[in-house]
Amino acid sequence: MRDDERFEAEIQIVGRVQGVGFRPFIYRKAVGNGLRGHVINLGDAGVEVVVEGTTTQIRAFIDEVKTDAPEVSEVENVQVVYLPFRNRFRDFKIERSKNSERASSGTLPPDIAICRECVEDMSDPSSRWYDYPFTACAWCGPRFTAARSLPYDRERTHMAKFPMCKHCGAEFRDPTDRRFDAQGITCSLCGPKMTLHDASGSELHVPDVFERAAELLVKGKVIAIKGIGGVHIAAIATDDDVIMDLRRRKRRPQQPFALMSPDLDAITSYASPSAEEQSVIKSWQRPIVLLKRKQSSEISDLVAPGLDRVGVMLPYTGIHVVLFKRLRGPALIMTSGNKPGLPMAITNEDAVRDLGGIADYFLLHDRDIMNRCDDSVLRVIRGQKAFVRRSRGYVPDPIELPFKKGLSLAVGAELRNAGAIAYDGRCYMTQYLGDITNLESLEYERGALEHLKVLSNITRNPDVIGCDLHPDYMTSHLADEISRETNAPVIKSQHHHAHINAVSAENNIPPDEAVIGIALDGAGYGSDGAIWGGEVIKSTYSSFERVGHLEYLPMPGGDLCTIYPLRMLIAALSKTISDDEIRDITQNHVEKGLPNREKELELILKQSRDRKTIKTSSCGRYLDAIAALTGVCYVRTYEGEPAMKTESIAQNEVIKTHLEIEDINGQYMLKISNILLDMCSLVKEKKIERIAAVGQNYLVNGITEIAIRSAEKDEIKTIALSGGVFVNEFISTRIIDILSNEGFEVIRHKSVPPGDGCIALGQSIAALSSVT
Repeated sequence: MRDDERFEAEIQIVGRVQGVGFRPFIYRKAVGNGLRGHVINLGDAGVEVVVEGTTTQIRAFIDEVKTDAPEVSEVENVQVVYLPFRNRFRDFKIERSKNSERASSGTLPPDIAICRECVEDMSDPSSRWYDYPFTACAWCGPRFTAARSLPYDRERTHMAKFPMCKHCGAEFRDPTDRRFDAQGITCSLCGPKMTLHDASGSELHVPDVFERAAELLVKGKVIAIKGIGGVHIAAIATDDDVIMDLRRRKRRPQQPFALMSPDLDAITSYASPSAEEQSVIKSWQRPIVLLKRKQSSEISDLVAPGLDRVGVMLPYTGIHVVLFKRLRGPALIMTSGNKPGLPMAITNEDAVRDLGGIADYFLLHDRDIMNRCDDSVLRVIRGQKAFVRRSRGYVPDPIELPFKKGLSLAVGAELRNAGAIAYDGRCYMTQYLGDITNLESLEYERGALEHLKVLSNITRNPDVIGCDLHPDYMTSHLADEISRETNAPVIKSQHHHAHINAVSAENNIPPDEAVIGIALDGAGYGSDGAIWGGEVIKSTYSSFERVGHLEYLPMPGGDLCTIYPLRMLIAALSKTISDDEIRDITQNHVEKGLPNREKELELILKQSRDRKTIKTSSCGRYLDAIAALTGVCYVRTYEGEPAMKTESIAQNEVIKTHLEIEDINGQYMLKISNILLDMCSLVKEKKIERIAAVGQNYLVNGITEIAIRSAEKDEIKTIALSGGVFVNEFISTRIIDILSNEGFEVIRHKSVPPGDGCIALGQSIAALSSVT
């Protein structure tokens, strides 16, 4: 093709290209290169561009599309077909969206934090957006929580019931304006409104609801604030009495509260974020990031009792911006507005009904929330994000899969769950769903999966359904229900195989390549009927072999061991010493660690020596035993509490210990009962920081030794890390360092949590591997 030869070019652009100001960007680039034609959103979340011009003009345009795209967009693929020049366009236009029956080739963007330009508009007294809490443009605002279906146009969002005023309408139609085709465009003349209500739900008519809300917060009142993905509970973060009262109301005695601060300067007054952590905090996703706390600050120690980190986020909506403008102080508690065990409230009626015993006042608005979505939570470990939960700001971005075949639906595990739909080489995860332990949460998951299908334009039934091997999970029953409705077979995945499948898929491990996986967590139903959780497996996507694990310990009382960590310490000691010696060692712990004290101790001793008592190789239960021995946690009030508090106190040093690794029927076993007994001697020296370090270092050294032996035996060079324990920085960094120094490629999770929030991804891979 000659440079001056004229063509018509049909261009298909795939990626995060809807709802991010992409069409106005295309318009400016096309006009700037002297091209004529049009751009249109497709119903599959992609963008189609048709242009007429010379070869030079078209190529320059395509290069600029690839290199200069808006920050929040993500161009994954550009396909160009050159056709004969027909001279059928007079100018370049942005056309209305076009429906498509194809499954999604593009991505509806996640919710995008309010941009700098919109904040500036809100600061201008002469602007229609002055202090207007719903200010947004084509570059920012709700997306996932706003959309009912695709294409992403106003009539299919929560803005459908708010007709634009003449000013917004003019900007909406002006391709040179920042708010051109911004489906969330609105202003104080035509948009949603905030209202303040008392505890009964009656509206308070005050001149400035934000000013009044700020006054109430300073006075120690608790306010439920409706945002973009749900309702938050807000309270002042500097008053011990207020926080104690909030904990009583929420029935949340120890679980840490998340904080929101107005800016980075406020955050650095009480926390010490690294440069990498600051970058994540300020990103357009605006997640909650777990930061090292400073030893003294205005922030109450009761925000995160017994922990050395606190979860912090910056404002991500105009609602937060206006509130903090009127509020003095470094931070507000901003925690999910829900009853224990239930999803977060998203309607005004649900907020008043469900949170009436928690909140004193309600700051609400009249715009619908189409999709409930909690805040994302993560920490940065060795320069890489480690998600605790993946939700707002990251969902529904897909994870690319290493092969393209079939359509699967996966329901995940039970705790801290997310579901998934995988199609055509991509896996779409739902938002964080929480614990699926009751009918309300189960219906939440079913609805979230259905909505993912709608946003992906998937209309047919799945080829296969993935679920956990555990027969009693409610999610497993959901999988069976969907199977009966769709006639799709159910593929049950062993929990830890799903973990390793997930991290392997994220890192694009080929389908026929084996990895050695280290899976460390609290519990997973094992192939032998025991409770696993400290596993080394040789894994491909379709199968696995268990090559090593932690020593089996009895679980006297079953799940009671997950609530009372002292039970696990007693159980472990029962494998090495007599009952009298255990009574002597635990005498100072029994009163705090067992509700029924000596009577309960005797029952635990008896059950620990009963061969019928269920056994576990769980890393979580091992860490629980250390938490009890150190006295940092006797009663688990939230998931992961004993391990988190153990990590917080551990002295930062590498400690060498003698490893006990046995080969039992071809499987390596790391004994842990003897090291727990050895650590008991340190209690008398009151060196709990050293106990925490010794115990965790022993785990690190032992599990990596098993992984190295297994990898060398089978000449495998890649070791995959997964499981909730890998949000523990103390353990994670040491495992990474040891394996890397031995020359192995260590792969970690990048886009989903290492905890059970990744399980549906792993189940999807296993299920699709079964599709012929």
